[in-house]
Amino acid sequence: MENVRGILEAFRVYPVEIEKYTDRVYYVKSNNQTFALKKSILNNDTLPFWHDVYRVAQAENLQHIIPVYINHRGDLYAGNGNEVYYLTPWIESHHRSLFIDKVYQTLGYIHAKTRKIHTLTESSREQSRESFLIYQKQIYDLRKALLGHVELFESRHFMSPVELLVCTQCRDILKAFFLMDRRLEQYLEYQSDISEWQVCLCHGNLSGSHILHGERTFFINWERSKYDNPIIDLSHFLKDRTLHYDNEGESLLSKFNNYMDENKLLIHELILLCIYLMDPSQYLQAIERYVNDSSEDSTINQVIQLQRLHRQLLFGIRFSEFIEAEYEMVSLDESSEI
Repeated sequence: MENVRGILEAFRVYPVEIEKYTDRVYYVKSNNQTFALKKSILNNDTLPFWHDVYRVAQAENLQHIIPVYINHRGDLYAGNGNEVYYLTPWIESHHRSLFIDKVYQTLGYIHAKTRKIHTLTESSREQSRESFLIYQKQIYDLRKALLGHVELFESRHFMSPVELLVCTQCRDILKAFFLMDRRLEQYLEYQSDISEWQVCLCHGNLSGSHILHGERTFFINWERSKYDNPIIDLSHFLKDRTLHYDNEGESLLSKFNNYMDENKLLIHELILLCIYLMDPSQYLQAIERYVNDSSEDSTINQVIQLQRLHRQLLFGIRFSEFIEAEYEMVSLDESSEI
């Protein structure tokens, strides 16, 4: 704790209580305030981006980005060798699953306030198209690999729990592949007409542990922040929620308009978000680790992981159908015939 006390002195904080809350977060209590001291993963390459978050937050009055304290030298962080620490207020958070609408509103607000529009060159559009064609071929290869694994598993007289689960889930995964292919074709059709691209301040790692609900909704830990398309944050948030919770799917869909009211996405962005959510790569990687006997997890943990990844993909399918019903003028069936 002496090292932590030394870091806190740089912020002129003299604690009466220090508690290690996680591997990287300390709860700190002084005579009249409480703080969170974070041992970050920041380095010389990422520090400028992290600094820029708080410059933008101040300029745009983004009160949902939790503030950091300045140390005695006027810096936003204190170092200890190669380690970088920063200090924020301690926020007592309520149950996160009840505030999906607030998360959507807050995220949409931050994205809208920091939005920039970039004009795409013909060269950049062509490079993007080539990347998607390569990705489309990779998806085809993954589907082929899945069918090969299922054929092998079904040929065995007795299947293991992992093999039985994969065979049981196969129909759903093939539906995700089918819809992915159609969404990719749809996006490629739109791509030639995309002349502008929206970028904004993205959190970069928007999981439930980085969302706090106090007097307002706060997003913490901006260590992986970057300027990118807003679907990066949306896909990370949605994948995180559906990976860990099986009872939020309906709320994530029904309250999505809270985001759209703040920062309306264009149709090609919604299509791309569908593609991100139905990406089966992690599911196939889990099968490959099992087949190659390279997983360090027990059988039960491998089953749990496949169930979670399956749940993610099921939500991706539902989200694609939701977008088609709520936001697209032409149905996916009709667009594939154009």
